[in-house]
Amino acid sequence: MMSGSKCKTSGEVAGTAKKCQVITMETKVKIMERVERGKKTVDVACYYNMNGSTIHMSLKNKDKIMEHVKSVVPIMATTIQKKCGKVMEETEKLLSVWMQDQHQCPVSLILMLIQEKAKRLYEDVKKKHSEESESTSFNASHGWLYWFKARANLHNVKVSGEAGSADTVAAQEFPETL
Repeated sequence: MMSGSKCKTSGEVAGTAKKCQVITMETKVKIMERVERGKKTVDVACYYNMNGSTIHMSLKNKDKIMEHVKSVVPIMATTIQKKCGKVMEETEKLLSVWMQDQHQCPVSLILMLIQEKAKRLYEDVKKKHSEESESTSFNASHGWLYWFKARANLHNVKVSGEAGSADTVAAQEFPETL
């Protein structure tokens, strides 16, 4: 492709937006190789039908991407994920079992109770595996709990307390009365 010609993308048609596209690690590596061989980022963007900012972000995160690609992770992966380690993995397994046991009993789980149990389990497992992760800390944040429920496939977890005490019947009837 000539560097002087303008590349038209699908988003340049009047009234249409360019669709979000997932870029694999393999594609990101190829993009970096093309730029290193002397191709202009504009030409590379046209070749892959991407915005220039997407190419620049890949180049900006080159070190992270290359480190990730060198790991054992498949090259078709699209995101860089942190490796949680044995301590966190075992903690999440134990917490999942505990939550399933609590679900069998008519016990209401509140968010703070789940977070405190996760912290205690983490500390116990960390003591058991004392040779690794001495300096890491774990605070069982709301974000961590959200992703833990997704990883453990815990989609029917009902949280009691302020969030659990909401009158769902009244909330469903409200739009009709309004």
